Amino acid sequence: MAESLHSSSDTPNFDTYPSSPPEGQIGQAGAIPSIERTALVERTALEQRGAELGTAAGKVVVMMRQTKESLANLTQTAIYDRISELAETAVARAEELQHATATQARELSHAAQVKAGELGRAAREKSAELARQAKAGYDSAQRRARQTVHDYPVQVAVTAGVIGLLLGISLRLRRASRA
Repeated sequence: MAESLHSSSDTPNFDTYPSSPPEGQIGQAGAIPSIERTALVERTALEQRGAELGTAAGKVVVMMRQTKESLANLTQTAIYDRISELAETAVARAEELQHATATQARELSHAAQVKAGELGRAAREKSAELARQAKAGYDSAQRRARQTVHDYPVQVAVTAGVIGLLLGISLRLRRASRA
């Protein structure tokens, strides 16, 4: 945003003055060289901004000329050689990455196979252990049942009869409630 200029009757309006004061004769006493005269006259904000933009534009032009000269100095073969070298480097790096990836995939596959074998073996061992425990429990229950039948034959027969009677009654009641 441009600065607003303060104006008052005490401040002279330089727009009414001639654009440049008459130059004195070179070598005359009291004549002010044009460089010093420019320094004496204060620039407005717009002039200052214009000077800054002109300086920046000049620097850009110089940089463009230097870039153009440096590009002109490069030969076509040098550019081609550099691009070819970069392409070869990229291809070599891609091949290295492909080889490393394939090696790592093989290693991971082997590790997964080993782990799957270990887990399978552990599962077989655990299932065999559980089967042995179930069989031992079944055998123990069967032995106790035989011992109980041997020690208490009358009580076992009466208990079996009572259980059968209760089952029969419950089935009759269930049929009656459904009908």
